[in-house]
Amino acid sequence: MLITLKPAPTLTPEALHEAAFSHKTSVAFSPDALAAIERSTTALQAALERGEPVYGITTGFGPLVRFDTSNNDAQGIGLIRHLGAGFGEALPQAVVRSAMLLRLHTVAQGHSGISREAAQWYKELLADVLQSRITPYVPAVGSLGASGDLIPLAHVLQALPEAHQRSLSGRDALALVNGTSFSTAFAALALVRAERMIARLEDLTAWILGLWQCRQTSLHPRLHAAKGHAGQEASARRITEELSKYAVAEDETRPLQEIYSLRCAPQILGAVRDVMRSAREMIQQEMNGIDDNPFIDGMPFNTRNDGTSRELTVLHGGNFMTQHIAFAADMLNNALTQAGNLAERHIFALTNPETSHAPLLLAFHPGRSSGMAGVQLTATALVAEMRANARNYASSSLPTNAGNQDIVPMGFQAAQTLYAQTERLAGILTCELLCCTQLAFLIQEGLAQGKYFPPPEALKEAASLIEPVREDRALFSEITALASWFLGENSMK
Repeated sequence: MLITLKPAPTLTPEALHEAAFSHKTSVAFSPDALAAIERSTTALQAALERGEPVYGITTGFGPLVRFDTSNNDAQGIGLIRHLGAGFGEALPQAVVRSAMLLRLHTVAQGHSGISREAAQWYKELLADVLQSRITPYVPAVGSLGASGDLIPLAHVLQALPEAHQRSLSGRDALALVNGTSFSTAFAALALVRAERMIARLEDLTAWILGLWQCRQTSLHPRLHAAKGHAGQEASARRITEELSKYAVAEDETRPLQEIYSLRCAPQILGAVRDVMRSAREMIQQEMNGIDDNPFIDGMPFNTRNDGTSRELTVLHGGNFMTQHIAFAADMLNNALTQAGNLAERHIFALTNPETSHAPLLLAFHPGRSSGMAGVQLTATALVAEMRANARNYASSSLPTNAGNQDIVPMGFQAAQTLYAQTERLAGILTCELLCCTQLAFLIQEGLAQGKYFPPPEALKEAASLIEPVREDRALFSEITALASWFLGENSMK
């Protein structure tokens, strides 16, 4: 896979996800990107020659902006060193790889004022990382997503050889640490995971409805069109399409209305779909937007059409704020937590004889074996974890930086938490798949009411690797492997 970085909004969450989990990815600058980088460097140099003050070059960093640093040749290495703080375990390799790619993608837009040499150094470091299983050590704690992800991005620069670090100017160093790359990487990867898993949860819902020959009027397209939510209509349509492959005949002895976790699944998962769509819009824009400070406008003055009366080459502002990511991550976190609640209710219904018309806990020999008891406990624990972490970060400001950062968005925390929530949801869906597979087996054996149907096509790979539970066995390894499958990031073969 070759990613050619261009001065255009061309990066998608899917492309980022593929690069993060592939060790055959290479990266290059397009000729237009190199020209844009050089144009911004030239524009910055011209501004300095005109005597314009430029943050990080003629001034100190953060609240030290009031101090003149025009003659400080070591400003770049000083920035990298003082940001080499942080705390905790290493961030996931995929996130580090993605953040580096996002940082370089911003540089390629041509508004960073970074030297071509420094941009090429970073590209070579990224190329080495993308084609190996080694990434810079980046601690999990240290960013608030306020002045971008300073500390995580600085740890990436620690991986540059000392000679390269010393050659970075204050502007070069700042351009490579002062952006939203880590917060955005967490959010973008989580979004791709979430979209995959919600589709799988709809497949699981369809399988349960088919195995139990449930009432289906709750899926009628006219019903969902009347509500008018696009996500709800899409969710009902997907479940219906899966059921149609089974040619399921309703069991008219069932109650007229199914339990809410089945009857209202399109309303719940459809709302999640609509949240994902809104989150995607914000996340993808953040991926492709310019998050530098200062912003270097290398466009010739006579080509502008913005009504400016004088040429402004260097614009100081706050595009490094991760507020959009914080809001997107928080709302998606809450939506996925409700999806986890729904899946847990499915598991409860599957393991409860009153609703499943199957042996207690789906045990093959109740009493002699415990069936899905451990699986249900695992799912319940995961739901408890999701609920505890379904919190609001986007308005949890905590001022810092000697009052300079007097309001912060906590976008890093929001996105990092969202990423972890997707892993918990994958575990819950794994538990549901194990229960569905066991129910199908018991129906085949004549030990449970219902009609046997094979799993939906999208679940067949995973379901084929699950052996029916006749006698108790440890299922930890299967849960772990299946969860990776739900995330779409590791082959179980």
